[in-house]
Amino acid sequence: MEFKEERRPLNPLHGIVLFLIIMILFIFVFAPLQYYLGMTGLLLTELGLLAVTMLAVLVTKQSFREVFPIHRPRFGQIMGTILLWAGCFLFTMLVTLILMLFFPKGFAEVSSSMNAVFSSIPAFFSFLIVAVSPAVCEEAMHRGFIMHTFRGISRDWIAVLCIGLIFGLFHLDPYRFLPTALLGMGLAYVMRKTNNILFPALFHFINNSLSFLSSLSASSQETQAAAEMMTEPSFIVLSVGSYLIVGCLAPVLLFAGSYLLRKASGCLPKYSDTRLVLTIVGVLSLSVFMASAGFTIMVLNMDSLTEMKEFQQYLCLYL
Repeated sequence: MEFKEERRPLNPLHGIVLFLIIMILFIFVFAPLQYYLGMTGLLLTELGLLAVTMLAVLVTKQSFREVFPIHRPRFGQIMGTILLWAGCFLFTMLVTLILMLFFPKGFAEVSSSMNAVFSSIPAFFSFLIVAVSPAVCEEAMHRGFIMHTFRGISRDWIAVLCIGLIFGLFHLDPYRFLPTALLGMGLAYVMRKTNNILFPALFHFINNSLSFLSSLSASSQETQAAAEMMTEPSFIVLSVGSYLIVGCLAPVLLFAGSYLLRKASGCLPKYSDTRLVLTIVGVLSLSVFMASAGFTIMVLNMDSLTEMKEFQQYLCLYL
C-alpha cells in the first residue's frame, strides 16, 4: 500500500521568517556585494534571492507548481495588468513628488547613486540586471513563496496590504518605502486575482524597464540639474500640479484594469447596476477633482514651467 506524504500547510509566519532571513543576508552579504561589485553585486543579489526562495520551497516540502503557478495568459488579463501598472505608476509618481517636498536632499542623493550604478556597465547587461532579473527573482520571493504563505487569509485587502508593506521594507530605503509599498500592493493584487505569477512578473518588468530607459534618455548633466531643481519647494509644487493633471487618469486606469483582470480571471463579483454606476461616477469625480487641482496649481506657479522636462526625467528615473 502506497502512502503519500502530506505537505505541511504554511501560514504567514513562514513567509515572514523567510523575509527576515533574507534581510539578514542582505545586510551582511548582499549589501557588501553591491557596494564592492556594483552591478555585478546587484545581479548576485537577485540570484541569491532566487536561490534562498527555492531552498525555502524545498525545506518546507511545498509544490513548485503551487508556489509559482503558471497558466496560459488571457488577453483580458494581460491588458488588465498593463492598465493596473499604468494607474499604479501615475499614483506612485504623485506620492513620490509629495514626499520630495519633505525630503528633497535624500531623494537627490538616491537618484544620483542609482544613475551612477546603472551607467557603470553596457546598457544591454544593465537592462538585464535592472529590469529582467527582479521580475523573475524578486517576484519568485514576494509574489511566489511569501504570498503563498498568505493564501489562507480570506480577505484580499489584508493579504495585499501585508505583501505591499513587506515589499516596501525589502528595499531598505526610507525615502522609497511608501512608493515601493504601493507598487507592491499593485503587484500583490494582480497575483491574488490571477493566481498566475507571469502577470506580476510582467508588471514588475514594465515598471523597471521604464525606469531604466529614463536613465538612458537623461544625460548626467540633465540628471544633476534635475536633482538641483528638486531642492526648490516651489518647483516641486509645480511638478505636483503637472502630475495631478496627468495622474487624473490613474483612478480610471485602476478601475478599468481591475475590471478587465477580474473578468478575464473569472472572479468578477456580480454587482447591481446601481452600484456599478455609482462606482463609475465616483471614479470619474475623483479624476475631475485631481485635474482641477492640478490646473489650479499650474496657474498659480507658471514661472517654473519651462524647466519641467528635466525634472520629469529625474522622477521617472527614481521610480
